[in-house]
Amino acid sequence: MEKEEENIKDELGSLSPQLLPKPMNPPPEGYFDGLPVEVIEKWKRNQVRGRLIVIRRWITVAAVTVGIMLVGWWILQNQTAPANPSAMALNSADAYEYVIENIGDFETLIEYVQLPNEGSIMIHDSSAAQEYLLEELQGNDLEQIF
Repeated sequence: MEKEEENIKDELGSLSPQLLPKPMNPPPEGYFDGLPVEVIEKWKRNQVRGRLIVIRRWITVAAVTVGIMLVGWWILQNQTAPANPSAMALNSADAYEYVIENIGDFETLIEYVQLPNEGSIMIHDSSAAQEYLLEELQGNDLEQIF
């Protein structure tokens, strides 16, 4: 049998040196004694780690979904709800009347800037300004102009 193996090796070596069988090193003593236990322990650790990864992915997906829903809800709420519902019901004539009646409340909001030629501007009669404005309105409502 040994002679036959040598003939096979010689024949393979003559065909190609790469076909020669390589010498095998035996494993260390006791290598296979603890191997099944080590393999099973490693498999269990990877199985637990795999479950944790799946749980973390589901939590991430849920958090992103809730975040998108909250942002969408917030955007819809801001688009549909007016800032001040009572102010939205006012037309421009009512707003103008309110400002004229309560002009004192707005004095702190108004900035007074001295114009360079303010002293030289003189309005003799306000009726001329009123006539001009009435001509410009030509019977139109204030809301149509502004």
